[in-house]
Amino acid sequence: MDGQWLSYAEAAARLGVSVEAVRQRAIRNKWARTLGNDKRARIRLPDEPYPTQTPVVRAPDPALVTALESHIKTLQGDNEALKERLDAAEARADKAIAAFAALAERLDALAAERSRPWWRRIAG
Repeated sequence: MDGQWLSYAEAAARLGVSVEAVRQRAIRNKWARTLGNDKRARIRLPDEPYPTQTPVVRAPDPALVTALESHIKTLQGDNEALKERLDAAEARADKAIAAFAALAERLDALAAERSRPWWRRIAG
């Protein structure tokens, strides 16, 4: 394995990153490590610390793009239909809540009426 022995600070300066980043990369990439005469850790920095891989950029397939655009339109239509259904369901829920509130008021009135003694209900 070729490369120079550098302290973490020197390697960080050379790579343009922090000392902690160099330390983590040394652990992750299993770079050789030793102690120098000054009792500081030294790592052997490979000639190419990062493999030079350029991502492969392919031209988009027009058929795929067209299919995805039509699918997006379909999903947008489905989304609008679901929003309409949600609005209708919320309206039904609001009506049901209003009906339950009216029933609760009637039940409270009946309970208040029942709490009076029978002879007061007859006598008024």
